[in-house]
Amino acid sequence: MAVEVQMPGLGLSIAEGTIERWLKKEGDPVEKGDLLVAIITEKITVEIPAEASGTLLKIFSPAGTKVMVGQTIALIGLVGERVGGFFAAEEPQYGPPHEPQEPFVARKERGDLKVSPLALKIAEEQGLDIREIAAKYPGKKIGKKEIFDFLEERKGKPAAKEVMPSPVSTDEEVKPLSGPLRAMAEHMGMSARTAARVTTIAEVDMTELVKLRNALKEKLQQEFKVNLTFVPFVMRAMAEGVKEFPILNASLQGEGVVFHRTINVGVAVDTGETLLVPVVKDVAHKSILELSREVIQISDRARERKLSLQDIQGGTITLTNAGVYGALLATPIIHQPQSAILWMGKVMETPVVREGQIVIRSMMYLCLSYDHRIIMGAQAVRFLQVVKKNLENPYPLLF
Repeated sequence: MAVEVQMPGLGLSIAEGTIERWLKKEGDPVEKGDLLVAIITEKITVEIPAEASGTLLKIFSPAGTKVMVGQTIALIGLVGERVGGFFAAEEPQYGPPHEPQEPFVARKERGDLKVSPLALKIAEEQGLDIREIAAKYPGKKIGKKEIFDFLEERKGKPAAKEVMPSPVSTDEEVKPLSGPLRAMAEHMGMSARTAARVTTIAEVDMTELVKLRNALKEKLQQEFKVNLTFVPFVMRAMAEGVKEFPILNASLQGEGVVFHRTINVGVAVDTGETLLVPVVKDVAHKSILELSREVIQISDRARERKLSLQDIQGGTITLTNAGVYGALLATPIIHQPQSAILWMGKVMETPVVREGQIVIRSMMYLCLSYDHRIIMGAQAVRFLQVVKKNLENPYPLLF
């Protein structure tokens, strides 16, 4: 029996990907475990192995096609095997290799939905849901005419016959938004459209933490080859905040709220080309030294494009450190389906008032963006105050 090759689930926050390239061709023999297809997501490019042995009978989604998690993208089976149900009834099935075969049209969506490749391309370019269009034409194959008719009806005006590119000046260069950049753009755009995002800001006195770091960094560098930064302290402080306000570590899924028992912090890493968010697992139960090592290791793997699936899966809340580039304030976009992201700015000496006197202290801004659909403002502010309190008295974080 033919086996469906499906777009795998690559993590809680990944709902779709784009086929970068097929590593096997139709008709190629395949052994279980052979690398079959490379898929781009907003986080990584990953090569997916075959889960069965046989022949690659059909590729439904060619390179460049966007696919959803769970979508059938190919079939593996035996030559001569009947695979009806995946193709129109009148279309021929595979026969032995010596028999002439006619090409057959792949179904572009699951179920009985039939869409021409051109129609699917136009729908994607116009930002249309192909299933919504198909619902208006039950049982009918969707072609270019149905797409334009749908656009005309929706907009209330005649649809354009062709989409003409905008003129480009000779002193401009246009590069396609593709690969991880395109995936990230779509994911961030979706988050901005759907989450009821609110950002609250706290000013943190980092003076004691600066002293503690200065006292420890040389020892850790010499004995453990670890460069101690403020990031692991902020991660531990976030874990203390989540213990008191678990809703910051929750996700909205359908009509329910999922509370995650483990605190897994996604750490935003700038690779120079895009932003990747590998995950440090179980932050609440790790020491500052352990967290320092893991942050360095996953950041290096991200920049070298060597992240594994395990590296990007399971994040429940995100931390991003733009202070290393000198930034002071921001309103970060939530990395859905997470519900909160904490942004840390530059630590800098600042004149402040203490007990009626102007003194110089090391200050930093923390900016917390949260999804107001499930997190109340009071919860977010109090969470941020717990983080602030732990950073201003950092010594307990060492234990």
